[in-house]
Amino acid sequence: MRSSSQRLSEHRARRGRPATELPRRARQAARPALAGLAMLITTLAAAEPSMLWLNAKVFTADPAQPYAQALAIEDGRILAVGSDAQIRPLAGPGTRIVDAGGRLVTPGLIEAHVHLGPPLPTPPLALPGSPLPGPTAAQLLAAVAQAAGSGSGWLSAFIGPTIARDPRNWRQALDAVAPHTPVMLRAPWGHVTLVNSEALRRLGIPDDVADPLGGWWGRDADGRLDGGVYEHAQTLNTQVRPHDAGLLAMVFGEAARRYARWGVTSIHLMNNDKTLQATLDGLALAKTAQKWTVYAWATPAQSVAQAWSDIEQAPRPTSPQVRVEGPKWMLDGTPLEQNSFQREPHPGRPAWFGRSNFSQAQIEALLQRALTSPTQLSLHVVGGAEIDRLLKTMEQLAPASVWRGKRVRLEHGDGLRPESAALAARLGMAVVQNPTHLPPPVMPGAIIITNQTLLLRSLLAQGVTLALGSDGGPLEQNPYLNLMLASDYSGKPAEALTREQALVAYTAGAAHAEGQERRKGRIATGFAADLALLSQDILVVPASQLPATTSLLTLVDGEVVFEDPALRSPR
Repeated sequence: MRSSSQRLSEHRARRGRPATELPRRARQAARPALAGLAMLITTLAAAEPSMLWLNAKVFTADPAQPYAQALAIEDGRILAVGSDAQIRPLAGPGTRIVDAGGRLVTPGLIEAHVHLGPPLPTPPLALPGSPLPGPTAAQLLAAVAQAAGSGSGWLSAFIGPTIARDPRNWRQALDAVAPHTPVMLRAPWGHVTLVNSEALRRLGIPDDVADPLGGWWGRDADGRLDGGVYEHAQTLNTQVRPHDAGLLAMVFGEAARRYARWGVTSIHLMNNDKTLQATLDGLALAKTAQKWTVYAWATPAQSVAQAWSDIEQAPRPTSPQVRVEGPKWMLDGTPLEQNSFQREPHPGRPAWFGRSNFSQAQIEALLQRALTSPTQLSLHVVGGAEIDRLLKTMEQLAPASVWRGKRVRLEHGDGLRPESAALAARLGMAVVQNPTHLPPPVMPGAIIITNQTLLLRSLLAQGVTLALGSDGGPLEQNPYLNLMLASDYSGKPAEALTREQALVAYTAGAAHAEGQERRKGRIATGFAADLALLSQDILVVPASQLPATTSLLTLVDGEVVFEDPALRSPR
């Protein structure tokens, strides 16, 4: 077998270069890296790199080589990582040389949790204090009464946590001020809708309607609907809007351009409120450069098996850049409307712990199906009591070694404690957290979102793989805003991540969460050339400057998807 030095000599000879071209000191410096790149050099002997990035601060997210100075790219993959002296000699006549000017280069960032789709129509009824904390009950009812008197047809509005947490019978309260006008009030974060009797009548929903899988209808002591519509029941009363593939393509295309300017090269799409087919059609039309993993949501169904089969039998993506995973199940609510299933009572409601969206039998059926399905399971779980129930059930159904092969995703996981995080690590779960959800320090008079401490650093200490995503709109999607929040965490500084930890969570951690950790998320030999050259060093700049970061050059599989015009350099 030829040695790595022999391969390098052949590679240089084929391009008319003497094997002794490098000075002795440079050759000596190159030997350690070359010894680990034997397979790489075999490839280089047949083809020159398409691009070299030199004079950089390369953050690799690779524990074996955390930092480097330069890298080489060929055929959409990383061919070599090392010093300028090691990488520069690999250039050929057609190789593009990018001088990074000492700037930070990172793996392409991965948005691990986002919802994208046409924005909800602006409701005609504007309420004071929206969306946080929202109007008081008196303000809401006065506004509805005034609007109902104008005879304007359906009344809709966005409500905040103040109303969403109010346990009164909202059907009766809304009927009193709008007896003949259909009223539908929605929480902009999802999870809860309030309606009156006229709305139920027009939607054809009787009092004896059955609770759907993963949701429920609020009822009074006599079993009559009380106007509250929760979780998956909302797909019945709000009637999931049909989506035009062209409109979705515009939404996805704009998001892709926005993400490219931030250096985001992969997107995990939580596909709520639209069919999987509509999303795949929209992505096919958009033809975006980024890699998409779509976590499909279960359609309304009467059983776990039916809902899961609907996803597995759906048409597959036509683009290699799109993968379908899921289904994603919502096991409980959130602290905003106080339906997350907690270990302790919710703030201000001493007798209310929240509740689960699924019975124990349904949870077991869901997990049993996950054990036999090739499709990855994604679970929205927020409350600590719901997390405890989930982990206990998983332990009962299969050994940890089996679960580790399934790579179950825990979306949010706000209620994880160190001991439950250790169990999640043994089960091989990945936790996807959203820094924009981290509670700030409690200020006098402010609404208390949650009494749970959201773990970040403690998750890593317990061996949990952590990924970060935005779970928000265009402003919240900024990864550097989320990096700032995760590394500051003013509400619980002991749980703050270092900048390096946060960046790993946005790259290698997110790739692990989707089962792609051997293909992307790191700058290492053989990995996809998904890269970002950043406008500033996010590892050292003051925290307040982080959200202003952009990418000057973004690559997906070695192809330029965004470039600052001033960065162009000659071949």
